[in-house]
Formats: sequence, structure tokens, C-alpha cells
Amino acid sequence: MLKSFHKLLVFLSIILFIEGCEKDPFRGWDLFIESPPPPKIKELYYVVKNCVPPYPVTYYQNTENLIGNVTYTWYFGDGTTSNELNPTHIYQQTGTYKVKLVVRNEIGSDSATIDVPELNLASIPIVSNFTYRHFNNNNFAPTKVIFTNKSTGSNIFSWDFGDGQQDNDDEPTHIFQNQGTYTVKLRSYCTDGSYSDYQQQIFVNPKPQRVFIDAINLMLPKNYNGQSIYIEMYHNTTYIGKTRIKSGSYPIKFNRPSDFVDGYFFDYVQFTSNEVFKFVILRDNGSNSQPTFINEITLASVDIKNNFYPSVYYTVRPIPPVEDVFIDLYLSY
Repeated sequence: MLKSFHKLLVFLSIILFIEGCEKDPFRGWDLFIESPPPPKIKELYYVVKNCVPPYPVTYYQNTENLIGNVTYTWYFGDGTTSNELNPTHIYQQTGTYKVKLVVRNEIGSDSATIDVPELNLASIPIVSNFTYRHFNNNNFAPTKVIFTNKSTGSNIFSWDFGDGQQDNDDEPTHIFQNQGTYTVKLRSYCTDGSYSDYQQQIFVNPKPQRVFIDAINLMLPKNYNGQSIYIEMYHNTTYIGKTRIKSGSYPIKFNRPSDFVDGYFFDYVQFTSNEVFKFVILRDNGSNSQPTFINEITLASVDIKNNFYPSVYYTVRPIPPVEDVFIDLYLSY
């Protein structure tokens, strides 16, 4: 019985070695070492940027498992190559071209091919189109809008944002200062002078007047570990609420709503230069003693607006900064 058990252990050890196993020299544990996967090309696509030859074509790729030193090699089918991430290549002559991308790193490689049938045509139609997204996913005024140009058959662009502003960039970013509904128009031109029009409406909300605190991560020096700490919040000089008393090692996190007493939002916010949100950090000394003031951190509401209402406002520090004293502030509107 003992000999059979020994044979079984030897057999399992061989299996572990084959599958890539390493023994920890200190603990004696068998550690399975799994090699990460090589790059994987998920998608290739292109945009032809003129309606008549020569045809500029911009290629795009979507690749995952990108670790280590990643290289991209594009073969354009006409004897030329590129190592750019998303290259643009000009085809001087019409014809049939098969384009190939090879992505490599230290682990392995992947390849994919794509055909561009438009390159075999004497001309292609112009199709003007775009999509957009709001920076930080907020459309409160002022809002920053990022445009993605989806036009084909064109390489010259004229944007009208509907607020008196224009642009000729391929993919502009535009700030709408005021609330309202704006009709954004894009005219896409081919080099022969022909063009195509496309438009969409963009709605911009008025600036929010209520700012919610979703969470506060409090950082203090190690000498405060284990002490009873809480934070009081003020809108200018108006008391809003406070956190529960907590102790432990830092950072300490306070979550809405369970960790907030009395309130967790700033109301009637105007986003003016003299308006602040104050966070007063206090140590609790028991019901019969006054709390000990540790520090005060302020955030100007106008800074939130100027950063286009970030849903997460990281690392707000006291002024002047104090080492290891700051809060990570999570906001919503």
C-alpha cells in the first residue's frame, strides 16, 4: 500500500512539472505558474478618406492582452509597411489590396487580415457622419463634448457647433458654455469639391445646484491610527452634516448614506469663485470634552465646474499641503 502511494506521488509530481509548476523554496508549496495569454486582435476596421484616387486609408485595431513590449506591424498589400498603432496609408493606384496586421510581444503574436474593396473603385460616395460623448459623462453647462468623425470618402471637414463657433479639425473637442439645445453640423469634403452634410442635436443641461457626497477616503499620518476621527462638512459657513466616528488604520472610508449624519449634499450651489465646500477633520474626545481640531480641507466649487463636473474628485489637500493629510472625494450630481 505504501509503495503504491509513493508511485502516485511520483506520478502527480511529473504532471505538475509538465504543466509548469514551481516549488516555493521557503514554504515548500507547489505553485502553478500560468503563462499570460499572447495578444489577441479582436477587430480591424478602416476609413477611406477621399472619394477619388489617390485614396488615403486610416486603419484601426482593437487588441487585448497587451503586456510587455508590444509591436504592431501593418502590411498594406502594396509592398509597404508601418509600425504605427493606427496608421494612415495613401494608395496611389486603384486595385485589390489585402491588408495584414501582426501584433507581437514577448509571449507570442496574433495576426489578422482585412480587405478594402473601395480601393478597386474609380470613385466612392461621400458619407458624412459623427458620434459624440460628454467628457466625464456629464452634460451640465459648461460641458466638454468630444466628437468622433465617422465620415468616409472625405478628408476636409467643416464643423458648425450651433453656438456661433466653428472648427476644421478632423475630430474636435468643443465646450458648450451655456445650457440649451445645439444643432451640430458637419460638412465633409472630397478633394474634387463634392461634399456631404450630417447633423445631430446636442442637449446641454443647466449647471447642477445640488452636489452629493458619495464617499470620502480620509488619509492621516500613522500616529492617528486607532484614534476616533470624524469629519464635519460645511457649505461656506453653513453646517451640512458629519461622518460617523471611525478608528483604525488609514485611509478610512466613509460611504453614503450609512456613514453620514444629518446630511451628505451641498444644496443651492452657484459655482462661484468665493464659494467653498469645507471638510473639518476632528478627533472625538468623548461626550464630556470638546473635539480636537486636526485640519481643514476646502474645495472651491468653481474648480468642479471648470473640470466639467468630475464624478470622482481625487486627492483634495489642505492649503498649504500637509504630508499624509488629504481626502479622496467621490461626488455625484
